[in-house]
Amino acid sequence: MHLTHSRRSRRLITALAVAAASALTLAGCSSGSGSSTSGDAVTVPKTDPKATIKVLSILDLKTDNMQPVVDAFEKAHPSIKVKWQTVPFDSLNSTVDSRVANKGGDPDVYWADQPRISALAARGEAADLTGAFEKYKSSFDKTAYDSGLYENKLWALPIANSTQLLYYNKDLLAKAGITPPSASVDQRATWEQISQDAAKAKDAGAQYGFAFGQFDRYYQLEPLPVQLGGSVGATGKGNLTPDITSSAWVKAFNWYGSIFASGVAPRGMTPDQTDPAFVAGKIAYMVEGPWLLPELQSSNVNWGVAPQPVFDNGKAATPDGSWSLAVNPFSKEKAAAAVFLKWMAIDEGSGYIKYRSNPELPANVDGKSVYFAKDVFSSPAGKDAAKIIDYETSKTAVNRVSTIGYIEFESILNQAFADIRNGADAKTALDKASSQLKTAWAKYKS
Repeated sequence: MHLTHSRRSRRLITALAVAAASALTLAGCSSGSGSSTSGDAVTVPKTDPKATIKVLSILDLKTDNMQPVVDAFEKAHPSIKVKWQTVPFDSLNSTVDSRVANKGGDPDVYWADQPRISALAARGEAADLTGAFEKYKSSFDKTAYDSGLYENKLWALPIANSTQLLYYNKDLLAKAGITPPSASVDQRATWEQISQDAAKAKDAGAQYGFAFGQFDRYYQLEPLPVQLGGSVGATGKGNLTPDITSSAWVKAFNWYGSIFASGVAPRGMTPDQTDPAFVAGKIAYMVEGPWLLPELQSSNVNWGVAPQPVFDNGKAATPDGSWSLAVNPFSKEKAAAAVFLKWMAIDEGSGYIKYRSNPELPANVDGKSVYFAKDVFSSPAGKDAAKIIDYETSKTAVNRVSTIGYIEFESILNQAFADIRNGADAKTALDKASSQLKTAWAKYKS
């Protein structure tokens, strides 16, 4: 998606992303030229400086509706001008690596993918924001704020969040004689029941019984083992010891494999095909994020929504996370950059959320009132979605593993999930992935 689909496309594992993992390490922060260096603390000034800041984003000013955001910021802070730069998500990490390494201070601010923040901090590519923004911790959902922490310091400020919901096609369920799942977070459907009902719906004529919006991707599948008491996938110092072979992980992914082996979920469908298939009325049940809501609002599908299911006797756990803003440690305009971060993430419940027309879930707690006032939440199903989203982001959200080895982790895990979807034994695939991770992470322990 972009940006109704960004949460999926930004999880793609590409050669560029893997290359970024092995990019040069900025071992120490030496002084740059100009009035500000890598050693200068980031602080929010009492009076705005006169400055131009360069902002590197995956969003385009026009096509992603970011121009109104920039205009609103410059109106609120007229002495600070924004020079906007856009790169594709697949190029973001390599671009940040190469340009920060130049120590020229360009960009001043950049979009930071939350699970990669630990690596950015460890490589010296992000300025320490603790002194400037720690006092605003309560402004954010806890997991959103915590996503920017590494070694007990804050390195990035969250501007957006995410969660997942269970969408269903009312007509396909009615045709199969299935009672729709409850929208109450206290009456969650179980994965076991949903897979059974999905099979019934498929037998009754649905093209597909069930789909994950993001097949084979750690972001969406992480909660499965966590619901059964498993970890988020790694443990030990720096979360550099794989923990993906426990009984909880094996049980969760035995179930994952079973929905494909039985034909309930399709093996051949890609993540880019899932949303269009549900909107076209081809899928009975689908777990996907709130970004599907605008498409459903303008579609003809008769849909409903419920909380993400939980395993029988398991504990509710849901994905979260999105984008944060980081400051280049070599920026010559750290004060202006801090003003921009505060306005985007905190002021008015998040200027980013308030002035951007795209309905993106905020990390800012006060920003949720702005978000839920958007038109997509006006229908009965939309109101159900709002209650679920509000609850999940504050009560059941679980951050992805925080480790400097995240890029390797996500790449290796996603391949294991794909193997399981295509028929590999879950334990065998997870054992193999664990061995690969130990090898990949050895360089971080030396």
